[in-house]
Amino acid sequence: MQEFSIAVGQNGRVVIPANIRQQIGIETGQHLLIRLEGERIILEKTTGILNKLQQRFQKIQGSLSDELIEERRAEAVRENHDS
Repeated sequence: MQEFSIAVGQNGRVVIPANIRQQIGIETGQHLLIRLEGERIILEKTTGILNKLQQRFQKIQGSLSDELIEERRAEAVRENHDS
């Protein structure tokens, strides 16, 4: 783990050192997610979050939209049968 000391500038601005930006591929204008964990501030690339979500939901079998459509069709059949 690398540690650097940086100063908080005017209006609370913090500059991420160039070598860290280059190392993890942060580009000018890129959006980052910031979250607090106790007294720690965590900055994370949004692309990393997307990858984590894709990996998490990759385990789900089938399509949620197909499942919803099938449920709606079954419900319509029940309603027509009850009428």
